[in-house]
Amino acid sequence: MQESALSMKNRVVLMPTYNEADSIVGVITELSTLDVDIIVIDDNSPDGTSEIVKKMRFDNVSVIDHGSKKGIGPAYISGFKVALNKGYSKIATMDADGSHQVLDLQRMFIESDSYEVVMGARWIEGGSVSNWKVHRILISRFGTWFAGRCLALPYKDLTGGLRIYDAKAISQINLETISSNGYCFQIEMIRVISVIKASIKEIPIHFIERRNGVSKMSKVIVLEAFARVSIWGLQRIFRHNADKLHYVK
Repeated sequence: MQESALSMKNRVVLMPTYNEADSIVGVITELSTLDVDIIVIDDNSPDGTSEIVKKMRFDNVSVIDHGSKKGIGPAYISGFKVALNKGYSKIATMDADGSHQVLDLQRMFIESDSYEVVMGARWIEGGSVSNWKVHRILISRFGTWFAGRCLALPYKDLTGGLRIYDAKAISQINLETISSNGYCFQIEMIRVISVIKASIKEIPIHFIERRNGVSKMSKVIVLEAFARVSIWGLQRIFRHNADKLHYVK
């Protein structure tokens, strides 16, 4: 596969973790074949995920210990801040449970030279999902449809976590204003990226449901997303410039 002109070492992958002891070693080992740096943001996992990563002693891997379970949103915000301070040019986000494929991320890195945001998409031609129950598929597809209608976002997969952001785009955002804790964070990020008018490309990916550990999806996460998207939709109608004033530095 053709490599990007930009050195992979200018790129970092952020991985939030909570009780991923069964999968994290394999994911980091495979991901390290791309010659990228990795930042694990751990929410004080009771199963010792953070300590397992530290014992690997990989030069390209660092750990942020959050100290408590704060959620995927705050974890990514912490990772973004560290990545910006360290001067990375591209910042990727990826699940730590093995659901995302390293080969997909490699293809996305190549595309990221031409776009400010590259989104891994399961629900476009060439994309797929394995081992998901029907209700999970319905939640994901409805979530994207609902958010797309409410927020006027024309994308086919707004809830996926495999993405690459250009650091210059992230640096335009007031990260303190992003408040989603659960997977609604993924929707909020594209909402913000659209406000700053960054270029976005969706790339088909193959998502494989985790083989180890327990899914973090819950009714609370789903309800948070529904409530927030509904409020944002109303704000879009009645407060046209509110998003830009709220999110952009």
